Amino acid sequence: MVEQAGGYKTVGFTEKDLYNKLDQQRRTTSFESDSEGGLAYMNALAAQDPYFYCRFNVDIEDRLANMFWRDGHAFVDFMCYGDVLIFDSTYKTNVYKKPLVLFVGSNNHRGSILFGAALLVDETVETYTWLLRSFLDAMNGKMPIAVLTDGDEAMCSAIEVVMPQAKHSLCAWHLSRNANTNLKCDKKLKAFNRCMRKFQTVEQFEVMWHDMVEKFDLHNSFWINMMYEKRDKWAQAFFRNHFMAGMRSTQRCEGMNRFIKDSIGSGMKLVEVVPRMDRALMRLRNNQVRDDFNTMNSTPVLKTHLKDLENHAASIYTYDVFKWVRKEIRKESQATLRQGPEYFEDGHRVYTMSAYKRPDFEHKVVYYHGKNTESAADPIMVCSCNMFQYRAVPCRHMFTVMKHEHINEIPKSLIVKRWSKSTRDVCSIKYPEQDISKEALEVSRYGDVSVDCNRMCFYASKTEAGYNMLKREINRLTAIMEGLSRDCEQVQSIATPKSKGCVLRDPITAKTKGREAKSDKKYEPSKRPITCSYCKGLGHNTQTCEDRKEKEAEKRGGKEAEKTGGEGSNTP
Repeated sequence: MVEQAGGYKTVGFTEKDLYNKLDQQRRTTSFESDSEGGLAYMNALAAQDPYFYCRFNVDIEDRLANMFWRDGHAFVDFMCYGDVLIFDSTYKTNVYKKPLVLFVGSNNHRGSILFGAALLVDETVETYTWLLRSFLDAMNGKMPIAVLTDGDEAMCSAIEVVMPQAKHSLCAWHLSRNANTNLKCDKKLKAFNRCMRKFQTVEQFEVMWHDMVEKFDLHNSFWINMMYEKRDKWAQAFFRNHFMAGMRSTQRCEGMNRFIKDSIGSGMKLVEVVPRMDRALMRLRNNQVRDDFNTMNSTPVLKTHLKDLENHAASIYTYDVFKWVRKEIRKESQATLRQGPEYFEDGHRVYTMSAYKRPDFEHKVVYYHGKNTESAADPIMVCSCNMFQYRAVPCRHMFTVMKHEHINEIPKSLIVKRWSKSTRDVCSIKYPEQDISKEALEVSRYGDVSVDCNRMCFYASKTEAGYNMLKREINRLTAIMEGLSRDCEQVQSIATPKSKGCVLRDPITAKTKGREAKSDKKYEPSKRPITCSYCKGLGHNTQTCEDRKEKEAEKRGGKEAEKTGGEGSNTP
């Protein structure tokens, strides 16, 4: 501004005046409450996006309690990539100290995407149950395959109630941190991490776990026993047959929290938080568009020894997933066949192979040559390492079989659409024409239906029976149409007060400065008991300590006796 005005003297105001003016505009609102202002912004988004969804509830004082929302783009993302769901809460995002919950997933570029967001009144089981049910309603009831959380007990209980079919996994990073706190020994921590992260069978996990308990004498450890009871939620051995998209922790959610909190702060109201989150989401989705452009307009350099298979993988997968596949092709050179394939009567073959310098570490691949497929060019492979079930990309053992069978392209049975370049092509939803407003579409539909009904009404008025029949059908169809209209309004977040005289009140603003007021300090119990630094006793201090007073009295008596005895010896 100084450069545009030609100097500080010609600006006409100071920097402080500018900040005061901006703060005044921020505080000025045309709505009766901050909650109604935030919901008005939601309604504006719903008018532009017919697939926008928002749901909220109020408390007994008509204050905004919980609110969940997502737009049409998030709905498409969940239809494409909603197999693994991560959600976590974060704080210091609004003036009401409401926890912000973000639903996060991974797209076909292995990048983080946002499925929805919510502001909650608290973090109880009832609140999380309401939130998860609202989320499923917003996603047309589609249930995720797996859910990742940080281990919050309220979240776990709500998941068991609302999403019992989903495989629940605990965050590996949080578990490692808790293990470091409870075990406090590098050798114990290393042994626990091996049990948690090693890609092994359930039987091998049990043997390794009992060996660890025996070696370090952890039979009476409360934390170890508690973690063993929940082993099916954190040990890698229990997730071999479940698709997790390569995710083991809630780091994506933590990164999304940091990305969102760069735009919002603890002093912002709801009418500021929602628009800023919308703009932050636009920046995030621009990164996905950039990744799509780079994938479609670039060709990676071939570096492995199986160039035909590598080239075919580069033409199918996105670049970030292709790096996964290329890594497995490189490691194929370390796999060695133990013997030739075993042939069976139904036509399938079994290949047994081991790793280089690890002859006892073997895996088997069952190869079906065109079984249950339209052509023999589309074989089926099943590997005992279960990496394909866990990540949905071919493993190194499968590439060894492809090399032995002289297959130049990855079979279609091993290509999962989720990781391909054209994932969103089959998940896209049709939007109305952008140049036609919602009101114009409603008027057009009304006119079209009215023309059709005029002819029916003309013939129904000719006879009394036709008149009575039409009246009954009109009443029946009117009730059905009213129900459809209410459902559409709920999905599109047309949020209005209950009546003209009812105003949605704001949540109670959290105090951020000064010491918290205490109703009765006199009778309020102390947080920490008073400890005497002299005798280490409780309930008194050094000044009132009886032991200290007795010892000091003894010292004074001894000194007086010495003084008296000395004076007596000098008397003739």
